[in-house]
Amino acid sequence: MRPFEELLNESSAIHGHLCAGQVLGVRMAMVGCREVGIDEPRGCKKLIVCVEMDRCATDAIQAVTGCSLGKRTLKFFDYGKMAATFVNQATGEAVRVLARDDARRLAGAYAQGIESPHHAQREAYRIMPETLLFSLQRVGIRFPEEELPGVRGKRVLCQSCGEGINFRRERVVGGKTLCIPCARGAYLPFGGEPAPPLLPKVVLVVGFKKSGKTSLVEKLVPELTARGYRVATIKHHHSAVPVETDRPGTDTWRHRQAGATAVALVCPTEVSLFQATENPAGLDRILPYFAGNDLVLVEGFHDQAAPKIEVLSPTEPAARLCNGGDDVLAIVGGSGVGARAPHFASDEIEKLADLVEREVLGKADRQRS
Repeated sequence: MRPFEELLNESSAIHGHLCAGQVLGVRMAMVGCREVGIDEPRGCKKLIVCVEMDRCATDAIQAVTGCSLGKRTLKFFDYGKMAATFVNQATGEAVRVLARDDARRLAGAYAQGIESPHHAQREAYRIMPETLLFSLQRVGIRFPEEELPGVRGKRVLCQSCGEGINFRRERVVGGKTLCIPCARGAYLPFGGEPAPPLLPKVVLVVGFKKSGKTSLVEKLVPELTARGYRVATIKHHHSAVPVETDRPGTDTWRHRQAGATAVALVCPTEVSLFQATENPAGLDRILPYFAGNDLVLVEGFHDQAAPKIEVLSPTEPAARLCNGGDDVLAIVGGSGVGARAPHFASDEIEKLADLVEREVLGKADRQRS
């Protein structure tokens, strides 16, 4: 390994200043690498370092070893201790190097004449014997596969905020797969407010009664689901509440008859919510319930501002509800005469899904054999 002073100068330049933590970190890294049989750590793919503090010494350890969070070779354990564990993945050797608490008290004897305690520690730590500066402990540490460099774990989506989670960091709470912030109830670890939910993209499937809207949704949902998307649906119903799914005589119906403004039916696999509204509920009030999905296909709401697929019956020649507006994504069915948007036959589901991927979900066309 290169000389101490050379490593210290290089580390301090990266860190921005020379301090006692830099001296400790450089010496700690030199000791740890030596104890696990690694002479030159930079560029070494078998070294992993676990640090227990987010202080100056951590920057020094990173500078000396070349380990980093981005390479997944530097692990941070937020223990608040001036310690680091050095692991040789090839041999299984591991040693924990701890800065001794009494080293501060002894610093004055090795830096006489220096009044500033910080400067005294900085100079003393350069020359203090290793046995007075550190305690060494042989440890056994084995990393799970998802913690190793180069491993690409399965990516899952949080069912609350909809954001992707890597390397098995998800948590299952109440049967839902959640990211750590959502499971904790706050995005910031010190009580910050949760991030607003990431709402799904929306496509409105519109058309007159009996035009084939529901049949199209039935075909489009499995096609997009097979491509890896989480797809939800909304049906706009024009009749008054109570809706048919909350049948008279059921417990939830009785709750509502008693005057409850909202009733939820919760079972191990599903949640149904019945909620009274003073005004017609718009999509902006409904979509937060669908956070975690990639796309919501909405049957109805043709007067809302969102990409629309208009479905025509075989006898309808051209779009009637959308009239070729800017938000028309596609026309399905009919003859296609006079259509001002891409036209598809009712059985061209793959081509329609390609269009939804490209224009709504932001994915390029797939190459098909």
